[in-house]
Amino acid sequence: MKVKTIGFVVKHHQPKARALALELGEDLIRRGYTVVFSTESQEISKALAASLAKFSPKKTAKKQSGKSSRGKLNVVEKPKLVDVCDLIVVLGGDGTFLSIARLMRNRSVPLLGVNMGTLGFLTEVNHAEARAALDGILSGKKQTIQPRALLEVTLRRGKKILFQGPVVNDVVISKGAIARIIGIRICLNGKTINSVRADGLILSTPTGSTAYSLAAGGPVVEPNLGAVILAPICPHSLTQRPIVISDENEIELCLNHQPGQVVLTIDGQDVFDMTLEDTVTVRRYKKHSLQVISSPDRDYFGLLREKLSFGNKDVVAL
Repeated sequence: MKVKTIGFVVKHHQPKARALALELGEDLIRRGYTVVFSTESQEISKALAASLAKFSPKKTAKKQSGKSSRGKLNVVEKPKLVDVCDLIVVLGGDGTFLSIARLMRNRSVPLLGVNMGTLGFLTEVNHAEARAALDGILSGKKQTIQPRALLEVTLRRGKKILFQGPVVNDVVISKGAIARIIGIRICLNGKTINSVRADGLILSTPTGSTAYSLAAGGPVVEPNLGAVILAPICPHSLTQRPIVISDENEIELCLNHQPGQVVLTIDGQDVFDMTLEDTVTVRRYKKHSLQVISSPDRDYFGLLREKLSFGNKDVVAL
């Protein structure tokens, strides 16, 4: 990876994330890199600028071109981070990670996720490993970049498109506040394969298999598989089980029974009200995959063992 410009996405109101952003940002700028924050992190960028102002670069620290070796500090709107950066460092949890990953519509930039909380499957690197992981990338050491397949979701009401965009984790159709069963017809490449009566339906990528889908009884799916998981939420019939299909298919979900409010939630961040006969079409995002930089110290199953106590003999089954 040739990296000159590094972006930072920082979890709000997280003191540890703020402190680490200041520490890493100052170090990178002193080493000649351009560091870019999103406008929502302006307070951090101001604090970093104030810290840098205290120490002017030494006159002897010159590049061959004659310019100062110190890098630059910029602030842009979050969507523009994808356009101007060679690498983006996420300091937070999976929600913070998703907030930037879902903006990669036209360009895919490698993401290094540093988990500042407790769980987190997308933010694989922990706080203590952050500097070493970043130094490893910048020094040219071999890094594992995992391509993660994205899905494209389109919400239609008749001929009108209400939303279209990429999905990293999952698409969820679910009932509102009233506990009434909704109905969803599932079509695969134009043919009906099932009709579900349930509290809702989760359509998940392999990346999202350890999120809401897992809680609803879905399987853990290795992230590099080309698959989509359909997991009913509390189905009326016990024979309605999660299924896994190829992501080469086009999936259409049609709301055909609506006793009350029904909502479409995308990656837990965008929410849309649905009405009877609205359709949700899901297919693989063809432009590119998401580039996730893996932890240098553990593989995917090591991550499962750490986060979910996967295979831990001390975990007692109920």
